[in-house]
Amino acid sequence: MSDLQTSIDQRTYSDNIPHPRTSQGENFFKADPNLDYLLERYLPASMHEWARQQLSWLGAQVAGPIDERAAHTDREGKPRLRKYNRLGEDISEIITNEGYKETVAEVYGAGIVSYLYQDIPELGRKAPYSYSFFMGYLVSQSEPGFYCPVTLSMSAAYLLDRYGSEAQKEQYLTGLTSRDRTRLYEGATWLTERQGGSDVGANLTIAEPVAGRPGVYRLTGEKFFASNAGAFVATVLARIDEEKPGTKGLGLFLVPWVKPDNERNHIQVRRLKEKLGVNAVPSAEILLNGAEGYLIGEPQNGFKYMAEALNLSRICNAIASIGIMRRAFYEARYYAEQRRAFGKPIDQYPMVKEMLVSLLLDTEVSTGAVFDMIAVYDRLQSHSASKEDNALARLLIPLLKYRTGEEAVESTHTAIEIHGGNGYIEEYVTPRLLRDAQVLTVWEGTSNILALDILRVMQKENSHEVFSQLLRERIAGWKHAFSQPYAELIRTELVILEENIAYLMQQTHDYVTYKLKTLADHMVDLYTLSCIVSEAEDQVTRMGNARKYILARLYAKKHFQSLEKRGVQSDSLLDVQFFTQLVEYQFVSVEEWAQQSVIVPTR
Repeated sequence: MSDLQTSIDQRTYSDNIPHPRTSQGENFFKADPNLDYLLERYLPASMHEWARQQLSWLGAQVAGPIDERAAHTDREGKPRLRKYNRLGEDISEIITNEGYKETVAEVYGAGIVSYLYQDIPELGRKAPYSYSFFMGYLVSQSEPGFYCPVTLSMSAAYLLDRYGSEAQKEQYLTGLTSRDRTRLYEGATWLTERQGGSDVGANLTIAEPVAGRPGVYRLTGEKFFASNAGAFVATVLARIDEEKPGTKGLGLFLVPWVKPDNERNHIQVRRLKEKLGVNAVPSAEILLNGAEGYLIGEPQNGFKYMAEALNLSRICNAIASIGIMRRAFYEARYYAEQRRAFGKPIDQYPMVKEMLVSLLLDTEVSTGAVFDMIAVYDRLQSHSASKEDNALARLLIPLLKYRTGEEAVESTHTAIEIHGGNGYIEEYVTPRLLRDAQVLTVWEGTSNILALDILRVMQKENSHEVFSQLLRERIAGWKHAFSQPYAELIRTELVILEENIAYLMQQTHDYVTYKLKTLADHMVDLYTLSCIVSEAEDQVTRMGNARKYILARLYAKKHFQSLEKRGVQSDSLLDVQFFTQLVEYQFVSVEEWAQQSVIVPTR
C-alpha cells in the first residue's frame, strides 16, 4: 500500500469529505424539534408523554438499522419473484430479504396500523390517524418504499372495517391490524389496468358470481401495476355488472392469496416491475384466473368505497413526500456544515444559506399544512365532523398531495446540488431520495387527475366556499400584531381567488381544465400560509418565540410577492440574517423580530 493511501486511510491527507454519521446516537425524532411541536399541537394531551417515548424509539430505529436495511434493499436486496417450484408449478412467490422482514416486524409491531383499531395498552384508547402519520413521516425519511405496503395495509383495513361483513372482519381484519409479524396480513390495493390507468372506469376485470355461494365471485382479468404483490389480502375492483359502463358497474372485492380452505387462490404474478425507485415495494403485473373474491359492501358502491380508501392513500403519499423532504434537508445541512471550500465551511456562504433555508421552508411549512389537514381527516374518522369538514377534506387532500409531491422532487434535487458531485454518488442517500421522490407525483393520481378531482368536489359540494369560509374564520381569530399583515394579504387574495372561480365556472370545459392547476396552486398557497401564520401566532403567544414568523414572511415572499426589478434591489436577506436561528430551531424574541419592520408583500 502506498504512503498516500495510508494517509488517506488514517484521515491525515486532505480530509475534507464529511465523514458518514454513525447510526449509533442518531435519532430522527430528536433531531426535529418541529415534529415535537406538531405532536403537542395535534395529539391529545393524554398521549404526549407516551407518544414522545414511542416516536423517540422509532426515530432511533429509522436513523439506524432501518436506514441501513433500506440501503441494502435498494442496492442488492430488491424483492424477487420465484415463479415456479421444482415441479414446474406456478407458485408466483414474492421473496423479500431478511432485513426487510425485520423492518416489517418493527414498524407494524410499533402499532402503525394496529393502534388505529385496537387500544394502546398503556393508554386504554385507540390512536388518532395523526399519530400513525407521525410514524409514517419518520419511516419515510429512511424507507418510503416500505411505507407503500403500510399504506395499502391501512387502506385494506379501512375498507374492511367500514364496509366488510362480520365474517370478513373476523377472518381478515384481525390479521391486517396485528402487531405480530407471524400473524400479520399485509394488504394491497389493485386498481390499475393497462387500458385505463387513472381511468378506472375502463377496467375490464370481470367478476362472476359463484352459484350457491352468496357474495362469492370468480375474478378474471389483469392488474397491470399491482403494488405490494404477494400481500395476503388485496382489495380489488372488478366489473360486476357489464350493463353499466364506467365506474358504476364496478364492485369491490376482497381477494386473499390463500383461500379459507388453505388452498392457494388463482392469482399469478407475470413479472415484477423494474422501477426507478421505491425498490422495497414489489410492484407486479398480476393475472386473476378465476380468483376467488368476496364482495365487500353493496355491489353498486365499489368505486365509491375505493375512493374513500384513495383519500387515505393520498394522505400517506403526502406524508412520504414531507418525510423525504425532511431527510433531504437533514443531509444537506450536515454536509454543508462539514464541507469546506475557499477557506471556510460552505454553509457560511449566502448562496448556500439561501438554498438550505429554502429546503427548510418548504419542509416545515408543508409539514404543518399536512398535519392541519389531517386534523380535519381525524374529525371525519371520529364521526365528529360536519358536512363542511367532509367537503374540506376532499378538497385539501388532493391539494396537499399535489403540492408536496412536487416539492419532494425539488427538495431532493436541491440536496444533491448542495452535496455537489458526491450527492450524485449512490453511496450517499441523496440519489435514492430523488429516485424515491419521483414516484410521489404519480402514485394515487398525477397532478392532472388531482386537479380534476378538485374541480369535481367544487362543483358537487361547493368545497371552494367552505375553503374561503375556513380561511376567513381563521384570520379573524388571529390576535397578534405580527399576524395582521398576513390577514390582510389573505383577505385580498381570497377576493382574487373567488373572482377567478366565478369567472372559470362560466367558461368552456377545456378552458376550465387548462387553468385548474393555476387555481390549485393559488388555493394551496393560501391554505399553507394560513397554517404557518397560525403556528407562528401560537408559538409567540405561548412561548414568546417569533421564529415561525420568519418562515411566514419567507413563504409570503416566495408565493405572493411580485418582485420589483426582479428582487435585485433592497432585499433584506432574511434567510441569511436569521440562518442559524432557522436551521438550528433557535429562539427568536418578539423584540428581535419587531426590529425588522418587515412589510408583508401584496400584489
